[in-house]
Amino acid sequence: MEQIRYADLALIGMVQHGIQEKTANGGKKTKDLGYFIPKVENEHMQLFLQKFKEQCEGKDNIEIAFCEENPLIKKFERYNQSGKVCHCLEGNKIAKQKIGTKYQDIECSEQCKYRQKNEQGKAACNRVGWLRFLIPSISKDKIWLMKITGQKSINRLDAFFNLQGTLLQNNYILFLSKEDQTSKITGETYKNYILNIMLKSDFISKNTISPQNVKVQSNENDKNVNTQVEKEKISNVQQPITNNADSNKEQKEKTTTKKTTTKSKKETESKTSAKQQSSDSKKTAPEEKENVENGYCLLKTFKQMLTDKDGNCKEYLVGQFMDIHDKSSDIIIRPEDAEELEECGLGTLVKLDIVERGNKKFAMKLEFIEKRSKEKAA
Repeated sequence: MEQIRYADLALIGMVQHGIQEKTANGGKKTKDLGYFIPKVENEHMQLFLQKFKEQCEGKDNIEIAFCEENPLIKKFERYNQSGKVCHCLEGNKIAKQKIGTKYQDIECSEQCKYRQKNEQGKAACNRVGWLRFLIPSISKDKIWLMKITGQKSINRLDAFFNLQGTLLQNNYILFLSKEDQTSKITGETYKNYILNIMLKSDFISKNTISPQNVKVQSNENDKNVNTQVEKEKISNVQQPITNNADSNKEQKEKTTTKKTTTKSKKETESKTSAKQQSSDSKKTAPEEKENVENGYCLLKTFKQMLTDKDGNCKEYLVGQFMDIHDKSSDIIIRPEDAEELEECGLGTLVKLDIVERGNKKFAMKLEFIEKRSKEKAA
């Protein structure tokens, strides 16, 4: 069956995580919300807008899917007061410039005057990304768009799709994380929300505790405490007075019973503790086995130029690892893990999820078990 194109599917609307706000001097600035919001212009799409709000309102992650190999389009776009006046696909030498009411072809390059940044680090023409995706829980035959202006977010998604290749047939989680960024102009470091993407099966969402549940639990605990206090009050009520002999006999019986109960309690606690330790040991055994099977020892790292599916040549970090069977492999590392691994030396232990494509191996997930610096290894 012929592959479905996005151009053939209806557009629901936009997904964004920022809004435009007016400044004191009459200008505009973008405020990052830290969570996703929808926006639709077609009144017939209100049903899908309501579904989005019910499922995703206030969340910093959404489950998405793709139906084409290149869901991220990178472009250079220039706007003025009348709207978009020029645009060009990244890597193309021909742009479309609006003259009057029509677009005409013009030459485009990195030397274009509109791409040059001023003293504030701003340019008239900027690189943007357009991500096109489905939200299966809302609709499987209508798409959403997301305009991405953050260069770190564009680069991270681009690197992810280049490594995934043609395997974009799973469900993914698109999420926001607050990370440090440093301005190349001022050198100032600040926090910013960055887009990330991960396989749904690898994603672990935040565990949130409902205030209502906390309140109910607290009330229940208070109730139990009050009940115990009442029982103690009843047990402390003065009993009828008996003769001294009966009283002494009764006291001895209570003391003997108390000692027996204490001893029995200690034995029970000891047995329970032993059982618990045995249970914990059984639980951790599979985890330890999994770590060993997926464990690798770093031998060295080096850089290598690779050609992606679009024919572009990029430099990637490659790690040479030894597995538990003493077999050596060269494994290509994702850009987001490369910097941290490059600082590690011989003997660093990691856990890898490896995917083979052609005659190359890619680490789709990397977790450190034990780090060793290059200085220590030397």
